[in-house]
Amino acid sequence: MMKGIAHFITGVAVATFFPEVVHHAAQSLAFGPVLGGLAGLLPDTLDFKFVRYFERLDDEIDPAKITTEAGHPNPQTIAERIAAAMDRAHEGDQKVKVHLHTLKLGADLWRQYSLIFDLEHNEVVVRLGPVVTTGQVPFAGSEVPGLERGRARVTAPILHTYDAEVTIDIFSGPSLAFEKAGDAVRVTFLPWHRAWTHSLFLVLVLGVVGWMIEPVYGLVMALAALAHILEDQMGFMGTNLLFPLTRRRTLGWKWFRSGDAIPNALTVWVCLAVILLNLDRFSAAPQIPVAPYLLVVIVLPCLLALALRAWTSRLATHPPAEVLAAVEALDETAEVNI
Repeated sequence: MMKGIAHFITGVAVATFFPEVVHHAAQSLAFGPVLGGLAGLLPDTLDFKFVRYFERLDDEIDPAKITTEAGHPNPQTIAERIAAAMDRAHEGDQKVKVHLHTLKLGADLWRQYSLIFDLEHNEVVVRLGPVVTTGQVPFAGSEVPGLERGRARVTAPILHTYDAEVTIDIFSGPSLAFEKAGDAVRVTFLPWHRAWTHSLFLVLVLGVVGWMIEPVYGLVMALAALAHILEDQMGFMGTNLLFPLTRRRTLGWKWFRSGDAIPNALTVWVCLAVILLNLDRFSAAPQIPVAPYLLVVIVLPCLLALALRAWTSRLATHPPAEVLAAVEALDETAEVNI
């Protein structure tokens, strides 16, 4: 669920629970905390810097190459291409992966478009949007008249856990996987993300690698990676904890999403507070009174953050959990492309 800085600082905080690591750091040997931070970052780093580039795609939909006679992107043809891929997955009982490219118009201009899975009518809907900047600021009146949207029917019922309008505009677009699930066709966002890299398998591998350096580092790296996975499990996309026993992601607990400012800020704050406390606890002459420190510096800010979140939630509209799941997927994609 977290941004990179939160995952990194979580890994560092995990490392400081080991007195040996803290003592090494006090002697200018800060190897352990750095290993913890790197292990905390590693699951997403592997996904976004390596795994995604080895994904086998069955179709790449590039709006710049799917145009009308006037040269505008054709939402109807795009919708038909996506629906055809879903039908192929269901009829052939195979997984079909499709990548949706963005449409760049200039150095700082992009044509926005959206993908909707209309479960009520069992259709794929593609809506052509406005021109936006890299900051995702739309230009009023930049829509293409008469080409607002295209619709294409899918033969099998759509099983889509997100059920949201997915906006594609800047940097690289998302990929989707379609596969048969009984009488339906299941849709999975970012199928390359949070698979083996977010599993106990990786935790074990990192534990072995760290142990080969020094046994305590094995614990640090394994627990830092496990903390990353648990943080992600609090979101919507979930993780693949039991890989290779299963290769399908388990949906998250839906507490937060990756772009939520309050959980990310609170995680960084708590981890920094824990690091400071642990450095003091394992020093030659501890100065911090533990109980008051925990109450004032950690517990109280957590309660205030929860109260603030509850208050802002009451004021805001509440999109379905499925919508937030899709937003989380796009948040993560956007983060690594910035």
